[in-house]
Amino acid sequence: PPLRPFNVEELLPPMEVPPPMVSGSEPEFVDEEWLSKRVEDILSLYRTSDTMAFRLPPTAFVRCSRGGKTRALKEIAKRLKSIVHASVIFVSFSESSNIKSWEQVDPLGALCRRIAFAACRKRNATYDSDFAKADVKPEQIIEWLGRDPRILLVDEMNNCNSLLEKSIPSIDLAEFLKDNFLSKEDQYLVFSSHIVSTVGQLSSYMDSGSSRPIAIHELPLIRNVTNAIKIFRWPELNAGKALFYGLVPALIHIARLEELRKRQQISFHKVEEAIDVCVKDGLVTDKSVRYLLANFVDGEKRKVMKPLHQFMNTAEEEKLRWIPFYMTKVLDNLEFSAPSLDESLRVALRKIVELFNELSTAEESSGKAWERLFLVVVISRVVSGKFDEVILPLDLSMDYFISFNQFIHSDKKPLESIVDIDEFVGCFTEPDRYPHVAIYQPTNASFPLFDLIIAVYGKTGSRKLYAYQLKEGKEIPKHNTSLVMTEFEVCVLVRGQPSQGETRS
Repeated sequence: PPLRPFNVEELLPPMEVPPPMVSGSEPEFVDEEWLSKRVEDILSLYRTSDTMAFRLPPTAFVRCSRGGKTRALKEIAKRLKSIVHASVIFVSFSESSNIKSWEQVDPLGALCRRIAFAACRKRNATYDSDFAKADVKPEQIIEWLGRDPRILLVDEMNNCNSLLEKSIPSIDLAEFLKDNFLSKEDQYLVFSSHIVSTVGQLSSYMDSGSSRPIAIHELPLIRNVTNAIKIFRWPELNAGKALFYGLVPALIHIARLEELRKRQQISFHKVEEAIDVCVKDGLVTDKSVRYLLANFVDGEKRKVMKPLHQFMNTAEEEKLRWIPFYMTKVLDNLEFSAPSLDESLRVALRKIVELFNELSTAEESSGKAWERLFLVVVISRVVSGKFDEVILPLDLSMDYFISFNQFIHSDKKPLESIVDIDEFVGCFTEPDRYPHVAIYQPTNASFPLFDLIIAVYGKTGSRKLYAYQLKEGKEIPKHNTSLVMTEFEVCVLVRGQPSQGETRS
């Protein structure tokens, strides 16, 4: 679109740019200790010079989509402004100033436009009506900045699509940031992203032939459910619900709002768009979906479809951690959008979605949340071939079909009334395909000893049985097993940390 002329006289002096507004109606997503430490780290780097021997690293904050990055960066900007004598400029490529499609061809122009908006004298101006089409030149921003000390905070840098590949626009943006916010003492750059790839690529574009490090920090997760209940004023919050939302404070806050307002607060159009990109680019195959499920077990990110990274948490050593709240939508959309997927895969995806949804509604005292998580791990291991030597020592050379409470039949009494192990196993019927993993969950609350029984059939139909008791806490239950005639290949007692208070499990 045609851009309107811009004059730097429209801007406040750099040192007078006000900090961003921080909502006082929302609970705290980061605590004082974390905020103080991060600000201290930033100021230490801000006071350090960039040299050939020491490439000054910008700071990046990483968290999933809607994970609280904007709020955290605003808190940091506000704290910095109260401490340091410098221009502190906060800009965002999200929310009301989300980068437009036509701006993607000129990300540097898009950045300069937002810097100008942050410094606008007319504080009642709106980005869409007044600045969205202002022709702000990089030279104008450089002249306006002058020699003042400055810190730039850029929210959602990942929304600049040009950073996904090396190009003239991406290099121009990176070099502008380096030259004006990293190259001298008392200059610094902070940004946020929900995908780690943005972090590394921006660094590589800044310095051809050399590697500039990045100081990467994750936003904090909740570690104590009791405290979170108080912070979010949500008496019904428990470990299962907290895990469903990936322990991400911002997502838990949104979930609480949804409960109070009785309507959805998050649009999942980003999930749908990401799946569309995966399908369009030919990324959705049986193999890639198996890799995705393997990631739930081992956290390895290198084979996970990149458009899906934004819905996961980046963990230590750049591993990816699932957020069930998002992954239920991802898996649901994958099954719907890719009808060519193997039927056994589709069955597994549907079951995982069901289990995750049950995780979000399980009562604290029921122990169901723990059982659901364990079963998701079992399913992921079976479908992806990530077997282990203790819990599920299966043949790595086989691709197993999978079923849930399917091949079982009783003429004498309803299955849900059976409380005898031998009688329950005696109701198992042969599956329709081999090799096969048939998973059974006894539904009677009085069923003894086992919470999960798995029948594994080889290529010729030979059967091995595996049984699992899933318990929380340190106490080992006592049961009389002398009357059980069924021969199990493996019987495993799986214990988890109690979910009260601490979120470890």
